[in-house]
Amino acid sequence: MRRSKRLLALVSASLAFATVLTSCGSKDAAPEEGSAAGMPTSADEVNPTIDTSKVKKNLTVAVDNPYYLFHHDILVAQDKGYFKEVGIDNVEIITVEDPLPALIGGSVDFALYDTDTTIAAAAKSNSGVRYLSVYLGGEANILGVREGINTPEDLKGKTITGGQFGSRNDFLIRKLLTDNGINPDTDVNLVSTGGQSNERLQSIIAGTVDGASLQLRHRTLLENEGGKFLFQELGRAPQNGWAANKILTESPETAAAFLTATLKARQFINDVNNKDAVLDLMASKGFELPQPYRDAYAAEQSPDYHTGDGGFDIADMDQFVNEQIELKIIPPGTNWHDYVDLVPLWRAQKALNLPLRPDPADLAQ
Repeated sequence: MRRSKRLLALVSASLAFATVLTSCGSKDAAPEEGSAAGMPTSADEVNPTIDTSKVKKNLTVAVDNPYYLFHHDILVAQDKGYFKEVGIDNVEIITVEDPLPALIGGSVDFALYDTDTTIAAAAKSNSGVRYLSVYLGGEANILGVREGINTPEDLKGKTITGGQFGSRNDFLIRKLLTDNGINPDTDVNLVSTGGQSNERLQSIIAGTVDGASLQLRHRTLLENEGGKFLFQELGRAPQNGWAANKILTESPETAAAFLTATLKARQFINDVNNKDAVLDLMASKGFELPQPYRDAYAAEQSPDYHTGDGGFDIADMDQFVNEQIELKIIPPGTNWHDYVDLVPLWRAQKALNLPLRPDPADLAQ
């Protein structure tokens, strides 16, 4: 991945935060006097204080997944009053298959979506979309199989899917098979399927496929049908996260406020002692939470998976983007530094007494 270092020193913190969100990552934006990109180079230059008078009161956000995991940061922040603390009165969530057109068009303020697709859309649209913060930084790579498949040898000649060909899940299931001594091109019949992991689980149960890429929450559901997780890896990848567009120029304080409130909620959520409170709240909001989903709470809310600080390691983002360029999901030559805006995240992290990750100094080198 392109490791361009576009981020240089500020003239002053106050000047930077008045202008940074209009210039960060944009090839067309004029830099502040004495600064090439108006970005902090150390934690000392990050101002965590939110001016609530400048925060947009009512927000609309879009997510692509109906599973409660992708909604509960917002709903907990709303329930606990964390949004009120930073000047936000209400946040409406809409669930759509692809939230990026709405983000680009300006009908939503923030979108939670796949990191690679977001960066690709930012690069292709030149619309001002910027990636802000990681939501899921762990990547569960799991092959679930039907009853009767117990060993790698049993997979020979069987029908397996990782989802759509060319997708991240397809890439991962091929890697998982290879890591376990199975040639994905000759030993099994790999097929391309649509839908998300819940649909793939149902395909195994229905006998449409013999195995598929699944998620942590599916273990008990599959085992109840006689199946099992045959292979499982947990890697590190900034797989999805928050992005914004027009709000970054129309109301810069709102981005920092939104991340401050939702990351505060995440601290609460990731504490397994709060499991019942979180799940009961989600159930009251209409989310279906069968016991297997409840059983997966600790694994899904681990800070290594549901990223505790919203940040990422530069090396992980480098590797992830490079892989997605090879898969032709992100355009060749894309420099991810051009399409991220980390100032709101750093402000939120500092406000919550979290280490700044990635470190501004590392990006400034």
